[in-house]
Amino acid sequence: MRTKPLDRLLFTQGGECFFCRQPLPREEASIEHLVAVTHGGKDNDENIVACCQALNTLFGRMSLKEKLTVILKQQGPFHCPARQAAASASAAPGTASTAAAPATALQAVLKGLRKRGNARPRTLDALTALVASLLEQNGFSAKETKDVMARLTRQHYIDVQDRRINAYLLPPSQG
Repeated sequence: MRTKPLDRLLFTQGGECFFCRQPLPREEASIEHLVAVTHGGKDNDENIVACCQALNTLFGRMSLKEKLTVILKQQGPFHCPARQAAASASAAPGTASTAAAPATALQAVLKGLRKRGNARPRTLDALTALVASLLEQNGFSAKETKDVMARLTRQHYIDVQDRRINAYLLPPSQG
């Protein structure tokens, strides 16, 4: 008996989305051609992956270069559009904690830092500990601390010199 391509892909990918590595239920899965058929891509296992239907729709007939551009523009781990939409839709109406839940680890940390006002850590070690705590409080893994710290520096949200934080240059709240 022959296995359907989608079932085979889900099996070989461990039941996860190829792009975000999150669990991917079969009813939400679709086949994405890395090189679109309209761009000469083949319909074989070297060119197809399982991902969510929303991402497949987003990629549409994009060239491989355009798809890679979308993926590379993500800050930190890749976030499928379906996951972000599902997180927003599943928030219970009138529940402040879930309705205002940040979509990304960086947003959770920025929100926590804004709340602290002038009582923000002044050393890199203290900020790292606070970031780990804020991530855990918001349902993210503390393993993301290193990535978030790098993004705070790379995006110039903190000015660090000799392991001391000279200034916080946080973006304004989006909500």
